Amino acid sequence: MNRFKFKDLATSLTTLVFLVVGISGVMLYFKIFNGQVKELHEILGLLFVAAVVLHLVANWKPMKSYFKKKIFIGVSLIVVVISVIFIFQSTNGGNDPKGLVLKSVLDAPIKSSLEVLRVDYESAILKLTKENMQDIDKESIAAIAKANKTSPFKIIAIITGK
Repeated sequence: MNRFKFKDLATSLTTLVFLVVGISGVMLYFKIFNGQVKELHEILGLLFVAAVVLHLVANWKPMKSYFKKKIFIGVSLIVVVISVIFIFQSTNGGNDPKGLVLKSVLDAPIKSSLEVLRVDYESAILKLTKENMQDIDKESIAAIAKANKTSPFKIIAIITGK
């Protein structure tokens, strides 16, 4: 592929994938079609990284001079500082509240978890038995899931009928 076509491909791919990743990122922020959009965003995010690398390779000479500009260096420093702050907070006790609640429900005594899920114990046992789940007398949803080599979310789906 000659240099001109390579540049065109790299620039077109970078631009189009950027648009989709940008739009899907906004949709995720506002929780629009979360499930499907999250997968699209993640997969095309990887493609975007590859497209940017291609774009940099194809346009290396003009990009080198751009990287030396004060505005680029300043903006780069701001982005790095903000990124480091977010990363540091997430690794330094910045526990996800949703994750904490979920882990608590999965690891709590089964009767407590069923109260949170608004399902009575007898009904849950009957549903699990009907689905041929083993060791349903375990102490937690996580333990039942582990004993059955399945996801705790499957156990919750069976119990709640969803």
